[in-house]
Amino acid sequence: MKTRRPRADPGRRARRWLIAGYRLGVLAAVFLCLHRVHVSRMERRSGDLDPAQVLAQVQSFLPAAATIGSPSGDDRLLPVLDAAGEPVGWVAQTFPESGPITGYAGPSNLLVVFDNDRRVAGVGLVGSADTAGHVAKVMADGGFVNQWTSRSQASLGAPSEPVIVSGASQTSEAMARGLAARFGASGMDRWFPEGIDLETIRPCFPAAAGVQGTRVVAADGRMLGTVLRSVDMGVAVRGFQGIQDVLVCLDPEEKTIVGVFLAGSRDNPPYTRDVGDALKFEAPFAGMPVADVAALETGSTVMVSGASRTAEAVEDTVKEMLRRHFAPPLAPPDPFGWREAIALSWIVAGLVIGLGPLRGRPRVRAGFAVVSVVAGGLWLGLMTGQDQWIKSAMRGSVAGVAIPLLALTAAAIVIPAIFGKNVYCSQLCPHGAAQQWMGKLTTRRIALPRKLHRVLLAMPWTTLGALWLLAFLGLSIPFADAEPFEVWSTGFIAMVPVAIFLAGLALATVLPQAYCHYGCPTGAVLKFLTSAPGRWTRRDAIAGGVVLIAWLTRIFA
Repeated sequence: MKTRRPRADPGRRARRWLIAGYRLGVLAAVFLCLHRVHVSRMERRSGDLDPAQVLAQVQSFLPAAATIGSPSGDDRLLPVLDAAGEPVGWVAQTFPESGPITGYAGPSNLLVVFDNDRRVAGVGLVGSADTAGHVAKVMADGGFVNQWTSRSQASLGAPSEPVIVSGASQTSEAMARGLAARFGASGMDRWFPEGIDLETIRPCFPAAAGVQGTRVVAADGRMLGTVLRSVDMGVAVRGFQGIQDVLVCLDPEEKTIVGVFLAGSRDNPPYTRDVGDALKFEAPFAGMPVADVAALETGSTVMVSGASRTAEAVEDTVKEMLRRHFAPPLAPPDPFGWREAIALSWIVAGLVIGLGPLRGRPRVRAGFAVVSVVAGGLWLGLMTGQDQWIKSAMRGSVAGVAIPLLALTAAAIVIPAIFGKNVYCSQLCPHGAAQQWMGKLTTRRIALPRKLHRVLLAMPWTTLGALWLLAFLGLSIPFADAEPFEVWSTGFIAMVPVAIFLAGLALATVLPQAYCHYGCPTGAVLKFLTSAPGRWTRRDAIAGGVVLIAWLTRIFA
């Protein structure tokens, strides 16, 4: 006789869901409150530069500078004065004009210092919402910051080809565009030109006199063929670091591709040049029947050594453009590239292991830890942390964030609240996985005194509270410096994350998961979500009180 499994207590299940909803609601309320505070702060700012904030930077370019005066004239330049009150130069910031120009993760505000002749003496940084590692790399590049030196103020608004920093191309180009916008250049927030340059498509249509919609016409009005443009069609396939502006030329019957050109790109310039040259001179798509394009395997047409991801992005862009242009679709498109597919597969595998019976098998966990380190960390550089959370809250949007990172963040936040299991920290976090393997290097362990253990357990919460408090106060600090995660994606650039990275891994050899237990603010949030599922705790009351104070402070500020 089969025994019936006891039914779950409906009341207990309801409490569990209510507590999970409450905890997720607390996070949502904090995010929304920070967004409102940030928006209000930005609205209150008139674009004036804070002299006290930038005086030291100004002095590095103008040693005689002692004070900064009030704005003078319509150009909003501030006079720089010496100890006697005599002018020695001028200073300006690129905000608010550079505000709409987003780099890799956000806009940047540059400082532009002029001498008395209104020629650029130097360029510095007021603040940035972009990724700290990318910003540091750009500002440390002498070729980038010195490209404006000795140029007159009047020439800064003339759009020109900026110096781009490899490995931080989007950040550097956004900074250069923001500076040009500050001094009069228009359209800097539009990354690609509005119209199609006839010279670009002239190899396909020598007699082209204009473009009417998608039709290429000659001087006598005769139709020569069709030209499709990816940005006009909303096709945005990401390459190594950005999307491409691709032109596809078709014959008058729209049965054959005449040529494919790269009109623009937000990818790395060296990759872009190589792929653009291959499309122009090797013409890999020329003469190819449209019906055959959908069946092409990604990576089989545009062959560019060292720029494979950019080339593959162009191939995927061409296929998607043709799919959208013709009806019915030639073939169901793959909405993700192979890199995104692998990233999502890694995340799903981690959830399956973390939520299923494999969770209790040490060999499976140890093997998957290697996968997380190699694939999630070293290759994909995918980790979620406070820098990403705070900046997303400030923007009030996750637009532009890669789908795998969104999926990873959602898994990190939602799974602990609903299932009571912190799968992200135990399975997916590459830094946590690296600590697991560091702990296997030796059997020696350190037992911390009980009082020290308790003090150290409070450190992640202290760091978490400090970061969000600073964000609410509007202080421009590199939030990514509080965690080691950026090292996995940008390398050994920013000193503080590198120090935390190395120290955490070293301590993990004698103190298992040292950084996870005693340093990680993101882990603290996930512990809050996963602790005592279905039961009200002191942490829930404290969290609710903190959120209430944050909202009341915002209302009465």
